[in-house]
Amino acid sequence: MARLLRSVTIPKWVSPDWMAAGDVPADALTDLRADNNALSVWRVEPDDHEGLDMALAALASHRQKLANLDYALLDEAILPAIPIKCVKSDGGTPHSAANGALHWDLTELTAQKVLRVAEEMMPLERARMPKKAVKSLLLGALKSGALERARIDKRLLSELEPSEGEPNQRLG
Repeated sequence: MARLLRSVTIPKWVSPDWMAAGDVPADALTDLRADNNALSVWRVEPDDHEGLDMALAALASHRQKLANLDYALLDEAILPAIPIKCVKSDGGTPHSAANGALHWDLTELTAQKVLRVAEEMMPLERARMPKKAVKSLLLGALKSGALERARIDKRLLSELEPSEGEPNQRLG
């Protein structure tokens, strides 16, 4: 069964000492902010490293600046029990192929359903792609033509390809 990739902020998912086991920090819910009662996700098959990289490049290309990219992969099999619909939709990133092939929306969400998703995500391992790897991924996608240069934020583009005379920004 496919996994659903969602960008997260790792520190928001760390359990405070005072929190009961099985609970979810309130800050984590900001990573699951719905729009029109839907949540954007990227559907990736297990062991599909190319698809995962495509989804990560799409997410990273939609930002204003280079940064680490934190994410979690949720098993799609949990959706029927909540119940949540997973509907194919076009993503709005500069990566047209990923938008068309991998982007889905979790729809008809309620506060209780979002909380259930958070509860399912809480015990999951979260991953971090370091800033340097994000830059490499984006440069490769630009070089291959996978990204629509005109749709990339100018600030991000200037970090990826500094103009002559502009100092190269140090990656951390």
